[in-house]
Amino acid sequence: MSFISGIKKIIKPAIDIPKWIDYQHLSKSNRSVFAFIKKFFIPEQASTQESFEEALLRLKLTSEDLAQRSREFTRLMWIWVFLFLVSISYSIYLFHIHAFRGFYPGLGICFIILTQIFRYHFWLFQIKQRRLGCGFCDWLNQFIRVKK
Repeated sequence: MSFISGIKKIIKPAIDIPKWIDYQHLSKSNRSVFAFIKKFFIPEQASTQESFEEALLRLKLTSEDLAQRSREFTRLMWIWVFLFLVSISYSIYLFHIHAFRGFYPGLGICFIILTQIFRYHFWLFQIKQRRLGCGFCDWLNQFIRVKK
C-alpha cells in the first residue's frame, strides 16, 4: 500500500460530500417529485376516441338524463358561486381590517372555489356543445366570440 492510497483512505471519507448530503436519496426523491408534478399537470390521453353520441350509447344515457345532469350541474355551479361570493366578501373584509393572516388563506379558498365553478361550467359547456374533448380554449372562445 502506497503512501498516497493510505492518505486517500483517510481523507476521502472526511470530504465525501455526496455521502454527506445523501446524494442518492436526494436524486431519488427529486425524480419522484417531478414524476408527481408531471402526472398532476399533464392530463392523460383517452385510449379510445368516441363521439358524444357513442358515449351516450355506451353509458345508456337518454336526453332526459342529460337534461337532469345539466340541471344538477347548474345548481351545483350556482351553489359554488354563492360560496365564492361569501368567501370573497369575507376576505375583502379581512383585508379592510388589516387581518392579513386571514386574508391570504381566504384568497386561496376563493381560488379553490373558482376551480369548482369552472369544473361545473365546463361540464355544462360540453353537454350544450354535445361534444367530448373540448379544451380550455374552446370554453374561453365561447365568451370571447364576437356575435354578428
